[in-house]
Amino acid sequence: MTDNSKQQDYWKQDHGHREYDHPVVNFFARQRVNYIRRWLELEKIQTALDVGCGNGFSTYHMQQHISNIWGLDRSDYMLAKHPLHGNGRLVIADGLQLPFADNSFDLVYGWEVLHHISDPSQVIAEMTRVSRQYVLIVEPNRNNPAQLAFAIADPEHRWVLRYSLRYMQALLESANLQVTYAGTGGWLFPNVTPKWLLPVIIKLPYAFPLGISNWVLGLKK
Repeated sequence: MTDNSKQQDYWKQDHGHREYDHPVVNFFARQRVNYIRRWLELEKIQTALDVGCGNGFSTYHMQQHISNIWGLDRSDYMLAKHPLHGNGRLVIADGLQLPFADNSFDLVYGWEVLHHISDPSQVIAEMTRVSRQYVLIVEPNRNNPAQLAFAIADPEHRWVLRYSLRYMQALLESANLQVTYAGTGGWLFPNVTPKWLLPVIIKLPYAFPLGISNWVLGLKK
């Protein structure tokens, strides 16, 4: 079984993650961002914080719609690969203690970060504290057969087994956030799906119950 120490060590080395501009990663991120824009007007978001930004594709592609965006990760190894490295808006810190004042950002979000943390409620509390309006979390869907198999096979992803849509909604509600949108969808895995599958995937409906990811949006009351 994994723990916080093992998770920290895990992200100090490369695990074959594709770069932000890889065709599959680019397709994955653009699909997700375009879907988010259906229920959150990103162009009206002035400032945002990407918690657990890793090597940066989640920051880079959201930046196409939000100009003032910051990235935070506890792995300096991953931040060194970030496409916005050197712009002064990347911070090495832990999500359990965000180094920002209350109400600093319009949107605070995390893509596939909470399942690497033993107590995600503490991170949600911090994300809520530094947000002025929205908190958005996206996590692997444990009901997706591939995500389920990977979580069982790989100890460092075992916490994926927690992540039902209801569990994620409860996390936000426990931080006194009003859940304004929740859903499931997505077909491809950015680090392993072959490029030749993209013309097929683009024809499929993005949202469906057995998709690879769950997403929940919360609004501060």
